[in-house]
Amino acid sequence: MDPELEKLVESGKLTSKAAGQLEKLRPGTFCLHKSWGFGRVREWNLLLNQIEIDFASKKSHAMQVQYAAENLKPLVPEHFLARKATDLAAIKNLAREDPVAVVRNIVESLDGKATTQQIGEWLIGDVFTEAEWKRWWESTKKALKASGAFSIPAKKTEPIQIRGEGVSHAEELIAAFNKARQPKEQIAAFEQIIKFHEQFKEPEKQLQPIVVAIENTAVRNQKMHPELAFEFIIERDDLVGRVPSLHTTWSALDGARLKLDAGQSRPHGRTNSAPLKRSRPACRASDSAGTKHSRTFGHERNARLVM
Repeated sequence: MDPELEKLVESGKLTSKAAGQLEKLRPGTFCLHKSWGFGRVREWNLLLNQIEIDFASKKSHAMQVQYAAENLKPLVPEHFLARKATDLAAIKNLAREDPVAVVRNIVESLDGKATTQQIGEWLIGDVFTEAEWKRWWESTKKALKASGAFSIPAKKTEPIQIRGEGVSHAEELIAAFNKARQPKEQIAAFEQIIKFHEQFKEPEKQLQPIVVAIENTAVRNQKMHPELAFEFIIERDDLVGRVPSLHTTWSALDGARLKLDAGQSRPHGRTNSAPLKRSRPACRASDSAGTKHSRTFGHERNARLVM
């Protein structure tokens, strides 16, 4: 321990714990304060029982050593804010060449999770202008998803996190689907699986059980809620059409028939239920006007739903 700190401990002006913390707050090191934010230790003045910190809004701010030890968080040189303050040009260059590395550094510096707003606050102003940030973030989000190393939430207010070792994005998507209990939650989770279907390395093993679960849910809702059953089936067929190794297990679950059932369940063609989705090509009613049996539309990806 620094001899001057030892004297303060011996005199009762500083606790041993606080002295150990001040060892990490030597002049030139960086720190964080809850109210004043990022700062750099300017100097020690232990004769006056003080240290001075340069905050953005408070230059040469004097703090009592005990208070400083209890309220300042020392930052390691690898912390994003410390790196940015030390070599801003290097951070700007890294943001252009390896944006994923910049986000990883920020997330790690925020104890493993960071919202979009927090990431922006650390970049806008000195690394990017507001307009540059928006363009950069749009492309960076795609890179983060493609990397598979980050958990990207659906809501902007929820934090981005670095995935635990051995947990893939595909596994997270399956877990989210299995966790969903309400139909709307299941459909939302299934749509994410469809969106990132190429990330599943063993689709038959990983996704076929999901197809079965979707079909079982559709069967349970076929009579009472045909509109809901129809939506589950067009989602199923979207995935089956994209992944050739998958197959339907309920061939009787035909989208065209479910669509007809859903329409017949509405008084005068209307219902209080949510409207059917029309975002994906789903099925066609028949091969011709005289054909009574409609095909399973997982095998007809080019057919279009006629509403």
